[in-house]
Amino acid sequence: MHADDRDRDISTLNAGKPVGAVVSALAILRYLASQDGAVSSIQTARALGLNPSTCFNILKTLVAERVVQFEEAGKAYRLGAGLVELAGSALDQVGYTRLIHPELERLAQAWQTPMTAWLRVSDARVMLVDRAETTSTIQIHMRIGHRLPLLVGALGRCMAAHAGFSPDTMKRQYAAIRQDNPPPFEQFLAEVEEARVAGYAVDRDGFTRGVTTVSSPILDAGGTPFLALSAVGLTAQFSDERVAAMAADLRDTTRRIGRQLAGTFRASSPPHHQRENAR
Repeated sequence: MHADDRDRDISTLNAGKPVGAVVSALAILRYLASQDGAVSSIQTARALGLNPSTCFNILKTLVAERVVQFEEAGKAYRLGAGLVELAGSALDQVGYTRLIHPELERLAQAWQTPMTAWLRVSDARVMLVDRAETTSTIQIHMRIGHRLPLLVGALGRCMAAHAGFSPDTMKRQYAAIRQDNPPPFEQFLAEVEEARVAGYAVDRDGFTRGVTTVSSPILDAGGTPFLALSAVGLTAQFSDERVAAMAADLRDTTRRIGRQLAGTFRASSPPHHQRENAR
């Protein structure tokens, strides 16, 4: 085959129609990412308007590829461990992990507090993709791949501050979060605005009693939040002075990482959630 022929073939592929099965598989993955628990094949098909048989076969294929997990007891599906591996590889390839993990380690040692990195995987969920522990006897441990509602705790205020959501969208998502001591929605909105100005947010005992989180977002070149770094610790260990100093360190760190990644963002296409918001 001549070079001109190869170029025409590539051009034809680029101009071709999207592959329906691939589009459906990605829609299924995004739907599973938006759910609190496992869901059935029928529920997934109805929610996405897919043929039940097609949806079932795609789910079975995704299970075989380990990106979806099948729960025999409830005959239901949830995201699988394979996706965590893919997310980690993607973060590595664009340099996120190389930049973020050393900073997490530094923050954890400087403040003797566990530090976590949360990736925005949809307009409704974040996923834990990295963490740094301390030598403290008492620690709050979360596994890589653990998912939380997007608007939960301090990181939720940071995400909401820059995500461009309407108040109605935020109110609906906020009401669905299970929290120990949630502040009224009006207070949540005020704290979102404070996070927008300050560059960080603090949640004391709201999501979980006895636990305080301090978070700061990492924004892409368009100002959209895609990651958040969070300190997680026992409220009794977090004095106001310590929280203020830790929050400033987190904010300075996320801004520095954002500047370092700016070139990568400009060279790549917007993430899915940014394209969806722009529609």
